[in-house]
Amino acid sequence: MGYIETWKEVMQSPSDFYRNMPKTGGYTDPLTFAAISFIIYAFLAALLTVLFGPGMYEGMYGSARGLGFFAILMTVIITPIAGIISIFIEAAILYIIYKILGGTGSYEGTVRFISYATAVLVLSWIPIVGWIAGIYGIYLYIVGGMYVHDISMARSVIAVLLPTLLIILLMAIFMAWIFAFSGLSLFGFFSTGVILL
Repeated sequence: MGYIETWKEVMQSPSDFYRNMPKTGGYTDPLTFAAISFIIYAFLAALLTVLFGPGMYEGMYGSARGLGFFAILMTVIITPIAGIISIFIEAAILYIIYKILGGTGSYEGTVRFISYATAVLVLSWIPIVGWIAGIYGIYLYIVGGMYVHDISMARSVIAVLLPTLLIILLMAIFMAWIFAFSGLSLFGFFSTGVILL
């Protein structure tokens, strides 16, 4: 099945796609699909930045005012490489969480469903639509994990959202620690000042 046909099936009928998706068979087909998705995203996002200015993708490309052909080419080359690496890391994290929650799937199956979920990247470069595509991408993860690991949708939701919640919790703890440390420093400064007076 070609890229376009697979893309349509993933986006239009994710339940059917993931239900019928082979859980084994190697990494070549899913990672090729993901690489194409990353390339399309990188090229169109960089092109949009060149045409309409850096404001849309300021965070991603930094100061993209002088973004030229070479920069676009480098972006298109680096994005799929970084993307594939992130898929393997993300799959390892999710695989462990699914196992803890009683999932029966394999690491390979996890890589496969994440790779096909990159279909949303084809739309993610479009301002505003990108947010909707991102939310749909979370849904694709949930459905893919449910079928690959043979668990309920509720457990799949927990598995997919847990890493994000943990990151938010760790950031909150870190910020609270910074605030507490700063508060103690200020308190110490003022109490020292009072003693000196």
